[in-house]
Amino acid sequence: MELKSLLFCAVLSTALTASAFADNPPAPKVKNVITEFAESHLVTDAKKLSKIMSEDAQVKFSRGNEVLYHSLASILKLMRQNEGISQNCSTSYDIIASSEALVMAKVEFAYQDFVIENYLTLERDKNDNWKITRINKFFTDNAPANVLSNK
Repeated sequence: MELKSLLFCAVLSTALTASAFADNPPAPKVKNVITEFAESHLVTDAKKLSKIMSEDAQVKFSRGNEVLYHSLASILKLMRQNEGISQNCSTSYDIIASSEALVMAKVEFAYQDFVIENYLTLERDKNDNWKITRINKFFTDNAPANVLSNK
């Protein structure tokens, strides 16, 4: 009987915690950071991107069966090489989960033949600013192989 009570309490506390965070909308500043991320991609603006990224941010994506990553420095270098090139895609985003210090969001870039899904992790820093700390990119099967390549 004691095990059932313990299990019930664990399930109840999990449900209460989940419902408390489910109604916690992200601060307006978070939406601004997500919008800035999308805009920086659309016009290939490294300066705009650097303002919203954490210094230790990483971008991870898969190629075949391995996970590759770029540091912020390498992403900014690549963007500077292509500065000002406008992307021919539409964007959309959703907030997946949020708390007072951490937000998960999905930003999609829909091109004519493929979609790039970006899952962003945003964290509130010690100065109360929201920064992107990690981006996980997923490409549809028909995405060109060189979308994220220096080559």
